Amino acid sequence: MLTGITMYAVIFIIINYLSGWIDRYSIDKDNLLIRFLTTTVLVALCMFFLIYTEGQIYNFFFTDNMPPTKEMEQAFHNYLVVNMIVAAFINSFYNSYRFFERWKAAMVESNKLDLLSHELRETALQAELRTLKIQLDPHFLFNNFSMLMQLIEIDKAAAARFLGNLSRVYRYLLASSKKDIISLEEELKFVESYFHLIKIRHGEAVNLDVKIKGEDKYKGIPPVTLQLLIENAIKHNIAVTSQPLSIVIESGEKGYIVVRNNLQRINIDYPKTNLGLSNIAQRYELLGGIKPETVVDEADFTVKLPLLNF
Repeated sequence: MLTGITMYAVIFIIINYLSGWIDRYSIDKDNLLIRFLTTTVLVALCMFFLIYTEGQIYNFFFTDNMPPTKEMEQAFHNYLVVNMIVAAFINSFYNSYRFFERWKAAMVESNKLDLLSHELRETALQAELRTLKIQLDPHFLFNNFSMLMQLIEIDKAAAARFLGNLSRVYRYLLASSKKDIISLEEELKFVESYFHLIKIRHGEAVNLDVKIKGEDKYKGIPPVTLQLLIENAIKHNIAVTSQPLSIVIESGEKGYIVVRNNLQRINIDYPKTNLGLSNIAQRYELLGGIKPETVVDEADFTVKLPLLNF
């Protein structure tokens, strides 16, 4: 019994050494079947050697070189089979344990990499969105402060009203700058204050008609999207009292709203940046939504905006 326990301890040490050796030198160390077969053959050879050594020691000390009987041969045969089964079991258990530990470590590492990749993508997304939002402020600020300067010289009361609406507009811009998606209802309230600034600048030359279904107001869009489209329409079209520019914001097919203006292009040849439309398209893309659709015909310029869940 003592020699059997000792032999199993030696076998376990040999299996541990063989596994380490395979990890260092074998080209098939990741192949579980080849690893198991290799260690099984080597363990079997070691087991034969240990049993032979055990037999020689036993014969030398305890049997006085007595000739073996059939009972002794049968007992030795049974002993050999049992030991080989035990050795194979120990080898299988050890390799299974090693495989499980490696699989667990690989899964933990994979989860860490997935989490890190997700965090990096999220950081990059937020950085891109912040960059796109920053593009909006200088252009908007320049236009309205220019108008405010003109009103101060012409009509101080109108300038005060203009400044009041401008402060409400910028309050919205500051609040929405922390959000990637905002409710359509909040955006429409912002558009109402913003369009008051437009009316002071252009009077009856620009008209706005809003026809949005109640359920659509609880959906979301990227902040300042409607303002960009209104600004874009005024920038590229003639807007005079005798030839007014009409802008419509209305519910379209399910999941969309439509922003449309009558097309009366300004015949001025200047470089086109398409900043407004490209900014909107990029923000929708970064937010994982469907890109807006632009339709241009002889009479109208139309942008279909997908509504987002938030």
